Amino acid sequence: MQKVFIAPQNHRGGTSGSGTQAVRAGNLILVGGQISLDEQGRVVGSDIATQARNVFESLQRVLAEAGAGMEDVVKHNIYFQCDGDDEAVTKFLDEIDRVRLGYFSDPGPTTTETRVGLDREGALIQIDAWAVVGEPKERLMPDGHWSWSKPLPFSHGWKVGDMIFVGGQRSLDAQGRVLGVGDIEVQTDHAFRNLDTLLRAGGGDRNSLMRQNTYFRFFGQGRDVTDYWEKMTNVRRRYMSVPSAAGAGLRITGFPNSSELIQVEGIGVLGEDKQRLQPDNHWDWSIPNTQFTQGWRIGKLAFIGGQISANNRAKAVGKDMETQTRNVFQFIRKVLTEGGLNESDVAKLYIYYHGDGDWNQIAETKATIDRVQREFYADPGPAVTSIRVSGFAFEDLLIEIEAFAICRD
Repeated sequence: MQKVFIAPQNHRGGTSGSGTQAVRAGNLILVGGQISLDEQGRVVGSDIATQARNVFESLQRVLAEAGAGMEDVVKHNIYFQCDGDDEAVTKFLDEIDRVRLGYFSDPGPTTTETRVGLDREGALIQIDAWAVVGEPKERLMPDGHWSWSKPLPFSHGWKVGDMIFVGGQRSLDAQGRVLGVGDIEVQTDHAFRNLDTLLRAGGGDRNSLMRQNTYFRFFGQGRDVTDYWEKMTNVRRRYMSVPSAAGAGLRITGFPNSSELIQVEGIGVLGEDKQRLQPDNHWDWSIPNTQFTQGWRIGKLAFIGGQISANNRAKAVGKDMETQTRNVFQFIRKVLTEGGLNESDVAKLYIYYHGDGDWNQIAETKATIDRVQREFYADPGPAVTSIRVSGFAFEDLLIEIEAFAICRD
């Protein structure tokens, strides 16, 4: 399938690391992270309303360049940085809603909102999106499913052809109230049961899930990190196929409601003709015999789960960002090779990294990641979404990267 790299001239909004703002292959379009920036890469706007308008204008411009419109978006993610309590976060997200409702029609795309760190000083919001042009779409809104705390036009899922796009699934009731406050096991059960429900509503099941990302909130340190992940994962495994989907496990600052501890989102693809990508001598998880998966190839698509710099017991390898980043890209290469692919097939990278210190240090960290990325991806590179996270499933990790590839004809 031929890929078209979208890189509008004098574009305002794209993140660093790649000049490519989106990639189109057939009717599928993947848009990289968009931030409120000017042509020189400086943040524009000190308030969330201004920045939100700018990022949605940026998204609209990129889609237009790719031959699409906002009505073609089936999935979008909001990555936001907001200091303050629940009341402040609610007001912040209300401003985002007021802006984005002017860009999306009813029914709208799926949505996932996560509170993270961004890599530009003063940036408050980053968005990215998946769009599909000219294909019949079926909205997935199961009866009795959880709902938002206020009327919104967004969707729990969309089925487009043989693909199922599932937005962030949450431990909420039909009025948007959190279920299982303070209990990660209860919340995990609700979130993953809701994901399972969406897959079945789209004519699939847990075996159809190719990409599954788990965002969770936990501020412990050391071995407590892995213990918490294992506690959560023992519940997740009730709903996982054997072997599982590929995915990423990310510790973040939080969610729209501070009582939420976890959300999960995913992409499913219907069909049985698929190849599990599981290279030998690869890093592995801390729980033995989990049947977790490094990647899947199905048809022309390949989903490479979050790769980390670890050994076969999930212990971090490398103490600095450059070493870990290079190891991660090497692991991505191994998974791609297992499917007969290479870096030229990659259309989208999701880069999640831990960056502390002042803004100069964060900029140096991101520059290191970008430099190593260029060792593996020549121009025009893939579209990129890059965010700072609080941590990962295991201690001492600094970076996790997942990839989506579209096979050549």
